[in-house]
Amino acid sequence: MVEGAADLPAGLQVVSALLLGAGMVFMLRRMPWEAFFVPGRTRLFVIALICMLLIWSLRAQTLDGLALHFLGMATMTLMFGWQLAILMVFMVVALLGLFGVVPLAAFPLTVLLAGVLPVAVTWALLRLAEVRLPAHMFIYLYAVAFLGGALSVAATVLASALVYGLFTELAWVDIYRDYLRYLPLLVLPEAVVNGIVITGLVMVRPEWLATWSDERYIHGR
Repeated sequence: MVEGAADLPAGLQVVSALLLGAGMVFMLRRMPWEAFFVPGRTRLFVIALICMLLIWSLRAQTLDGLALHFLGMATMTLMFGWQLAILMVFMVVALLGLFGVVPLAAFPLTVLLAGVLPVAVTWALLRLAEVRLPAHMFIYLYAVAFLGGALSVAATVLASALVYGLFTELAWVDIYRDYLRYLPLLVLPEAVVNGIVITGLVMVRPEWLATWSDERYIHGR
């Protein structure tokens, strides 16, 4: 994901900051605060944030400014909804910036590519499944959680490569050799981890999933 800023044009950084600012305003206006302050929900959010912070701290640097790591955003989106998932990634990247893991100049673009984009992919997949596919538990688990994890990390890696290919002096062959060719090694584990976590929550703690409904996926069949 994009985690460097020295080689990126200042104009791109400004545009990224403006887009992130506008997106955060849009998100905050639609934030389900009443759901966030349900007893136990805030504590769950904090625990998930700490887990995400630890996961995102473990990374494999491939090129200057580009790194590979697990996202987990499909799980966060299904657990908290798109608004709180974006808020979480905003806070995670901010903390990583304060700790010196992510350059502060790369903060807006990192949030957009490693946060907003995978959340949007997962949420769009969820809505598509709800409209076009049967209301079945396995549709939720495999077509949304499992496939959502795979597509979200693929979208983030491809978008990050595109940004560096278009706006830096890195050669496309170097981006492919040292970054893109490792994508298959990340897609399957990301899909499996998200699928396993969501499956476990459906079995044990379905109330932790803001997007799960017993009425829809079990009783309504």
